[in-house]
Amino acid sequence: MIIQAAQQSIELLPEKAFVWRAQHLLGLSDLHLGKAESYQHAGVPLPSGGHREDLDRLSDLIHRHSIRRVVILGDWIHNRFSLSEFVVRDFHSFFAAHPQVEWTLLLGNHEKGSHEILKNMPFHFVEEELAVGPFLMTHGHKNPNSPLFQIQGHLHPVVNIHQGALRLKLPCFILERQALTIPAFGSMTGGFPVKASSSKRIFAIGHDEIFEVR
Repeated sequence: MIIQAAQQSIELLPEKAFVWRAQHLLGLSDLHLGKAESYQHAGVPLPSGGHREDLDRLSDLIHRHSIRRVVILGDWIHNRFSLSEFVVRDFHSFFAAHPQVEWTLLLGNHEKGSHEILKNMPFHFVEEELAVGPFLMTHGHKNPNSPLFQIQGHLHPVVNIHQGALRLKLPCFILERQALTIPAFGSMTGGFPVKASSSKRIFAIGHDEIFEVR
């Protein structure tokens, strides 16, 4: 689904990301990679390897949309205990497979305590916010003083669909007049319920399509 923002065409993807084709840019947020490993460190016996599914989806998007730049709006990993030897090895293989891509990571709240380890990865790090053309990208705050259209993550928005006996909770995009909030990309993430209003349009993701919830 293509929306217009700041006089630019932005394509919302059912893979829970967006593409700005004019810049060959892919944007996504909140992967929380290595979440299983962080739970293992806390004594919860979750199986390893879930991060590979998310990395495979990201690889597919890069190839399918001829992406040159990837901007991650925070929370690439779940926490510093996510970076097991097993996960780090997969990260290095993943980045080696995409040498043509420029990687930018806005440091999210889940990156705290991991900066030194993350420096071994090919990221350009951004502490607070990133201005790219007419857009201001942040992890999860709105800058009331910026005239730019803002794109953010962090919220993990989901929308509840109730139709008869049908009950669904679907990840979604939130479009406001001057802001777009994108869903969590990671497969091991929860969600914060949101509703459409006069100031918010909700675009839900169901299977391989996106539809507006009114």
